[in-house]
Amino acid sequence: MLTKRHLAVIRAALRFFDEEMSPHGPDVSKHYFDEPLESDLTADEVRQLRELLRICELRYACCDRTGTSLIRQELLTTPEDVRNAMNISFGRIASVLLAPES
Repeated sequence: MLTKRHLAVIRAALRFFDEEMSPHGPDVSKHYFDEPLESDLTADEVRQLRELLRICELRYACCDRTGTSLIRQELLTTPEDVRNAMNISFGRIASVLLAPES
């Protein structure tokens, strides 16, 4: 389950990527991707992702075992809420990133 701590690590890694690798161009970072990107990643894309992950809200959903249907209709705010809401052996947890209201 994705946690706020995980998001903090991802944001830190993106900051490092943005500050230390982006200035040197796309050739420096190409070998870090598991699969090649269709086109080179731009520094602006990295900054946009950093900002999106900074301002998004993390929520959780309780899903069936296939991960295709919600067991509960509401989104939960903490891992503890999820544990209280369902028995994990009967379903899966979906991490939901909510974009800010526009």
